[in-house]
Amino acid sequence: MTTNKKCQIISIANQKGGVAKTTTTAYLGAALARLNKHVLVIDSDPQANLTYALELDEDSQSFALENNLATMYESGQSAESSLIKVLDNLYLIAGSPDLIMTEVSLDTNPESVSLEPEAMLKNALQPISNRFDYILIDCPPSQGMLTLNNLVASDWIIIPTMASVISLTGLERMSEQIYEIAHGDPPLNSNLKILGVLLAKFRRDRRVELEIEAKLRSCADDFFVFKTVIPDRSQFELMGELKAQTGRKLIELSMVSYSLLPYLTLAMEVEKVLRAKTKPNK
Repeated sequence: MTTNKKCQIISIANQKGGVAKTTTTAYLGAALARLNKHVLVIDSDPQANLTYALELDEDSQSFALENNLATMYESGQSAESSLIKVLDNLYLIAGSPDLIMTEVSLDTNPESVSLEPEAMLKNALQPISNRFDYILIDCPPSQGMLTLNNLVASDWIIIPTMASVISLTGLERMSEQIYEIAHGDPPLNSNLKILGVLLAKFRRDRRVELEIEAKLRSCADDFFVFKTVIPDRSQFELMGELKAQTGRKLIELSMVSYSLLPYLTLAMEVEKVLRAKTKPNK
C-alpha cells in the first residue's frame, strides 16, 4: 500500500436511523475502491451492521471478535492492529456490541478513559491515515460520545436522508451538532464541514418526495445536496438474487454489478466536490 497520502476522513452521519448510513458507507467505500482509491471503513455503531454487511470470512470474523473498535477504545490497541482486509483497496475496522459499554464509560466517566475522551478516535487514526485516500465512518443514530469522537476525527460529513419530514428533523439536529463542534468555546474540530446531503431510498414516483427534494435543493446557501440520488432498495434486492445464484458476497458483486452504479456516480461526485472544496486559493 502506498504511503504519504492526504487522507479525507468522512463521517456518514444522521441522528435519524434507517436513512441508509450503513449502506452508504459500505457501497461508497466499495465504489471508491473500484476507482483505485485506498479506503478504510469504520463501524462505529454498536449494532455492527456494517461489519455484518461486509460478510467477513470465518477467520476475519474470529479476528474481529477480539480486534475491533471497542478494543481500540478500551485497551488502547492500535488501529493498525485492528485492520481487516475486505477486498483489494478496501479495509475495515469492525464494530462490536461492546461499543454500548464503551459509550457508557465515555459518557459517565470520560476522564477515567482518556485525558482527551472526545479525541480518542482522532488520535488512534493519525498513525495510519496516510495509508488511505479515504476513511469512511459509519456513525450510530445518536449524539453520544461515539458520534462525537467520529466527528472530531473527521474532515467532512455526508448526511444521508430520506425525503420525508421526519428524516429532515434528523438533518436539522445534525446541523446543530456540527455547528457546536466547529464553533463551540473552545471548538472541538474547527475544520469540520458538511460535504453534502445525500438523498437515499428515493422514489421519483412519489410527489411528496419530489417536493421535499426541491425544497432541499433550494437551501443551497445552507448546505450542498449531492446531484446523485440513491434510489429505493430494489437494486439491492436484485443483488440479493444474484448472490443466491452465484454464492458470492454482496460486496464482491457490487464491484462488478450495475447495482453499484448510483454509488459509483456518488464516488465520482464526492471526488469532484472535494477537489473544488480543497483547491488552494490563488
